[in-house]
Amino acid sequence: MTALPAGIAAVAVPLVLLGSAAGHAARPDALASALRAQGVLPAGLSRPLAVLVTAVEAAAGACVAAAALRALDGTFRASSLASALLLALYALYAAYVARTRSGVPCGCSGGIGAPMTGWIAVRAAALAALALTGAARGLPGGTSGYEAPVIVTAGLGFAVILWTLPYAMIEERSPG
Repeated sequence: MTALPAGIAAVAVPLVLLGSAAGHAARPDALASALRAQGVLPAGLSRPLAVLVTAVEAAAGACVAAAALRALDGTFRASSLASALLLALYALYAAYVARTRSGVPCGCSGGIGAPMTGWIAVRAAALAALALTGAARGLPGGTSGYEAPVIVTAGLGFAVILWTLPYAMIEERSPG
């Protein structure tokens, strides 16, 4: 089952990118507010950067998904590589913010409420590695009848795990 890693990437990466873009689009002020709170970039750039991030996530996710669905291996590899670079940039930024600023919101997926922690960076790095796997291996080809449902299910499972990881790792401390 050599198609499994590339298949997981073909399912999980676009789902997470498109889900994140949809969350940002549904709550457009959340990411801009989080970027201001993080204080890494000038406050005046927070709104344009939030719009740009939403558009880039949507474009990257849509390109990977469309290439996978249309079985365009070259386009899948190129869009997976672009997604890997975007997600690696997210991982580096998240690691920096988590290390230098405490208690700031991540702004992930429309600002659902997770603080910026190392787990945000881990998720982005894991997604970058998956996208890089897709870029290196290309589309899963020659899968038999039973492999396709396994690949899709594994991809969905990875997407759910990576989507929820930072929220699952939040430690709430009771007062007193």
